[in-house]
Amino acid sequence: MSETRDDWTDYIVKEFSFLAFPHGSRVLDVGCGSGQQLVALRDAGFDAVGVEPTASLVHDLAARGFDVRHGFAEQLPIDDRSVDGVVCKVVLPYTDERRAIGEWARVLRPGGRVTASYHGSGYYLRCLLDGPGPALRVYATRSFVNTWWYAATGTRLPRFLGDTIYQSSKRLAEYYRKFGFTLDHVWPAPQYRGKPVFIYHELTRN
Repeated sequence: MSETRDDWTDYIVKEFSFLAFPHGSRVLDVGCGSGQQLVALRDAGFDAVGVEPTASLVHDLAARGFDVRHGFAEQLPIDDRSVDGVVCKVVLPYTDERRAIGEWARVLRPGGRVTASYHGSGYYLRCLLDGPGPALRVYATRSFVNTWWYAATGTRLPRFLGDTIYQSSKRLAEYYRKFGFTLDHVWPAPQYRGKPVFIYHELTRN
C-alpha cells in the first residue's frame, strides 16, 4: 500500500455512502462543519438539517440558505422523533460518544436510519508509530489514555487531555443495544497493523 504518513486516502472506503436514505427524508448532519455533507444531501433531494458547535460556520451556512442550528452532539437542538435519518462523519471522537448516540435515538423516528463513520484505534496507532513529528505522537498517546479512561469511568479527562477518543466495535455495540438500534451493515475497511483506522456503520432505529 503506497502512502505518505499524513495521507489517509488508502484507509477511506470510498464506496460508503452518507446518502443511503429513502427519497424525501429529513436528514440531520451532526457536526456538519463547513457543509460538505449538507450540500450532498440537498443536491440528492433530501431535507437537510445541520448542527454545528462552531458559531462562525453556522453563520456561513445559514447565509448559504441551509437550516443549521448552533449546538453540540450531546444535546442536539432538534425535536424528539423529528428526523428520518442521521449522518455523523467522524464526529464522535470529539464527543461524549455515549450521550451523542443517545441523542440520535431521541431525534430519530422509529425506522429511521444512521450512516456513521468513526476513528478506530488504528488511526491513533498510526499517528503514534509513524508520526510525522513529536506533536502528533503526543496527541496520539493522549488519545489512547483518554479513551482508556473513558471506557473505565464513563468520563473524559479534563481540558485538552480529554479532547479525543477512538471508538471500538464493543462499546458501539453496547450503545446500540441500549438506545434501540440495529446494526445493519459493517463496511470492511483497510486496517493498520491489524487495528481499524476508520469504522463504517449503517444502523436502523427500532
